[in-house]
Amino acid sequence: MQCRGIRELADSFLSEQLLVETNHEVLRHLETCPDCRADIASRRAMRDGLRAAFNRAEELRPRPELAGELLAKLRPDQPALISRRSVLQSWWALAAGVTLAAGGGGWLLRQSGARRRLTALAREAAADHQNCAVQFNLAERPIRLEEAGRRYGAPYAALATFELPPLDGPVVAVDRHACVYQGRRFGHIVLRYRETLTSLLITEGDPAAAAALEPGDGGPRVASFPAGRFLGFVVADLDGGQILRLAQTLSERLSRHLA
Repeated sequence: MQCRGIRELADSFLSEQLLVETNHEVLRHLETCPDCRADIASRRAMRDGLRAAFNRAEELRPRPELAGELLAKLRPDQPALISRRSVLQSWWALAAGVTLAAGGGGWLLRQSGARRRLTALAREAAADHQNCAVQFNLAERPIRLEEAGRRYGAPYAALATFELPPLDGPVVAVDRHACVYQGRRFGHIVLRYRETLTSLLITEGDPAAAAALEPGDGGPRVASFPAGRFLGFVVADLDGGQILRLAQTLSERLSRHLA
C-alpha cells in the first residue's frame, strides 16, 4: 500500500471502520513510513481535541426533563374524538418536540455507539490476554515498548517505565511489550497478581469515564478505565471486585504517567 492510499483510508482507519485485512496493511505501512505516521498522529490529535470539546459542551446535552415531556406528548392520557384543529395543534407540538430532541437524540446515539465500541474493545483485550499472556498465539511478534514508542507515540514508551503502585496483594511485572491482536495494537504489561496471570493493556480509543467492569462471556473478567487519552483494561481470571479495585488503583497513576 502506498502513501496516497493510506491518506485516503486515514479517517476510516482512525474510526475503526476498515476490514481486518485492510487494517493490517495500513499498520504494516505505518511501521516503515514516518511521514504517514506523523499524518495519522496529527489527525488523531485533532479528532481527540474535537471530541473532548464536544463532550464538555453543556449546551449540547439534552435537558433531563426532555424524555418525560416527549412521552407525555406521544402518549396522551385520555384518547378521544378530536377536531381537525386539535390534530394540527398536536402535530405541530410533536414536530417541535422532535426538532428540539434532535440534538439530544444524536447525543444519545453517540453514547450508545461509544458503549458498543467499548464492549467490543473489552472483548479484544480479553482475547489478547488469552492469546498473548496465557499462550503465545499471535500472528505478529510483539515488540519492545521503547520501539513501539518510536513508531507509534510516546505513551507506549512511557509504559515501559511505569512503576506499579502498592496493591492489596503480591504483584510482579512478568513482561512488557507492544502486541497486535486482530489488527489492534496494545501496550501490554503482563503481571502476576495474587498468583494469577493478569494483563494491564492500553490502546487507542475513547477514554472511559471511570473504571468499570465490562460484560463478560464466560472468559476472564475485564475492567476498563481511563488512561490519559488512551483506554486501559485489566484482564484476569479473578473476582470482579478484585479486578475493579485494581483498575481503579491503576487509573489515576497511569494517566499521570502517560501524560
